[in-house]
Amino acid sequence: MNASPASASPLDEALALLRDGRVVNAEELMKRAVRRAAEQHGEHSAAWASAQSDMGNLLLRAQQPAWAAECFRAAASVPPGDDRAGWLGYQLNLGIALALTDRLDEAARVLWESRAGRLEHYGADHVGYAAGLEPVADILLRLGDLAGAQAAIDEALPIFLAAGHQRIAGSVALRGVIRQAAKVEGPLFDGLKELPEHVVEQVATIAATRARQGLDPEAGYLLVAHLANALRERLGPDHAATIEAYTAMAVQAVDRGDHNGRIAALRRILAAYDRQDRAEEGLAAALAIAEALGAAGDTEKSLLRYEDAAARATRIGRADLVSQALFDWGLALQALDRPAEAAERLGAAADAARVGDDPEALGHIAAVYGICLQHLGRPAEARAALEECLSVLPPRDDAAGAARAHLVALLDEQECDCARLRAEVEQGYRDFVLAQMPDGLLERFDVRIGGGDFTIDFELQRVLTEDEARQFDDIVQAGRTEFSRRMAG
Repeated sequence: MNASPASASPLDEALALLRDGRVVNAEELMKRAVRRAAEQHGEHSAAWASAQSDMGNLLLRAQQPAWAAECFRAAASVPPGDDRAGWLGYQLNLGIALALTDRLDEAARVLWESRAGRLEHYGADHVGYAAGLEPVADILLRLGDLAGAQAAIDEALPIFLAAGHQRIAGSVALRGVIRQAAKVEGPLFDGLKELPEHVVEQVATIAATRARQGLDPEAGYLLVAHLANALRERLGPDHAATIEAYTAMAVQAVDRGDHNGRIAALRRILAAYDRQDRAEEGLAAALAIAEALGAAGDTEKSLLRYEDAAARATRIGRADLVSQALFDWGLALQALDRPAEAAERLGAAADAARVGDDPEALGHIAAVYGICLQHLGRPAEARAALEECLSVLPPRDDAAGAARAHLVALLDEQECDCARLRAEVEQGYRDFVLAQMPDGLLERFDVRIGGGDFTIDFELQRVLTEDEARQFDDIVQAGRTEFSRRMAG
């Protein structure tokens, strides 16, 4: 039976308000609870400390750790009295809140004191002691004391394992992060075979989150790679958690510019979907592999993958999937400056889209198809495709705007503006680099758009120092990023 509103604690009521998005109301309710505790029991009473702690817990959930830390500090300022365990909780939460505000040295001092107090109160084999060790390991990791972090988590984890405690998953994930940072040889996630499947799944979720949020691309990729391989051994290659880990690995590979790593992860994902006859997910993976091979410069294999994806879509038999696969194939051919082949695929994509029930998709395909035909000098076909685009898309759609501009040029028997815009982007990129590059480095710097990307050609006046080479690369990459946006828009 659910508790009635009358029996709910102020914290329960405040958390309900917070879940409804009423943050200010939740904070005001807890402020009143603190004032009421002070009036009824006195400031620095046990009841006042408990109310301050409740306020801190609410603020942590409201993502206000600095204010929460002061509430926990106030709670911990009250002598523990008969409730030593409660006071140790205030102290632990103070350390965690300080860590969340990046006051790492102060957090480490508080958490170390908490660890000592918990050892004395609970004993060395109690989960109450281990609960203080885990955040110590985390803060030492952030401070770069990897040996201390390893020692703390290696002491905490066996205690959680012996008790079957819910914090096993977080500790195993944290141990993997610490081992990765310490460049430990061997597996980062050993011992998964002894854990229940649902705990292993929790490890996967926590570790993947840490890889995304707290690590640089290189470290995050290595962590997820170890995780994916460990999950494959423990759960099997077709388990959802394993596939999710390889998906995260592919994303991390993009962040670090590792085409081969991305392709390898995607191939494992595709194989898993094929073994399970999950045709639609397999199609998505096949298209991702085709795109990744293209980004890696492996043109012929990329096009073969697009052909395979189109065949997969045809076997599934859904018009929208056939249309998307052919459209992606056509775009790839267009980026490779093979417009005649691109037009063939784009035309087939438009035919498939007409069978489907997505006017927006048809409009976008027709726009690209019409522009491709116009550039090929096939005005009658181009006009039909561009008019079809404008008949199904809203006027403010970007694709409709591009189609309209090309149709106006076609009807006026004028060249479209694409060549001029491309020349402006090329010149803009060139000027951007030359304006920022220090004098005396460049003899020549040329830019050409081709295959949907920039081709850079340059000559240096002399051999660059390491710092100059780094500066050169940064300026060229900044220009590529900026003018890629302009080229796309």
